[in-house]
Amino acid sequence: MTESDAAPTGRIGRPPKVDENGIPTRDRLLQAAVDACIEFGYEGVTLSDIARRAQVSTPAVYGHFDGKAALLVEACKHELDKISSGRLRDAVSIRGVVQQFLAPGFARTRVLLSELHNAAHRQPEVATFLAAWQRDNGRVLQERAGFTPAQVHIYYLLLLGATHVDAVTGLGVEPSALNAEMAELIDGWLGTR
Repeated sequence: MTESDAAPTGRIGRPPKVDENGIPTRDRLLQAAVDACIEFGYEGVTLSDIARRAQVSTPAVYGHFDGKAALLVEACKHELDKISSGRLRDAVSIRGVVQQFLAPGFARTRVLLSELHNAAHRQPEVATFLAAWQRDNGRVLQERAGFTPAQVHIYYLLLLGATHVDAVTGLGVEPSALNAEMAELIDGWLGTR
């Protein structure tokens, strides 16, 4: 057996701690961060609340994240990756991502995303983390979907506006009608690009 035939080496160091359900600490922290931010808002949530929900000590959070802003931005990225990872190839898949973004089951992530972007106006650290994420994700959109930087910006604005879909309740628009209009908007915007 040659060196290349050997089994891949695992992670160096001790394995991640898991809870009674086998969920690693990092994953529990990400979920707890989402839950706490939705309940208390960015400014109201504390690392100790997140740690308590994840059933770890507050100092243990720093073994995985550099602080509250880093943890909450990573939690949001993690949630958004559930709908967009590997799917952004053309207008049809972009339309599909937007439809998933507007789905009732994605309401919590919309709230989280809105909280983070609102906090970025008051918290420079959040703004810095979001800018880095937008820049990195923007490159992916440019490569996979062929977007220009301006199109990436418009795409972000479209999704940020959609974070408030649950707050616009006075018009009584059915979700299917909203999805149809968003599809028309995307088709008109992207055209044959």
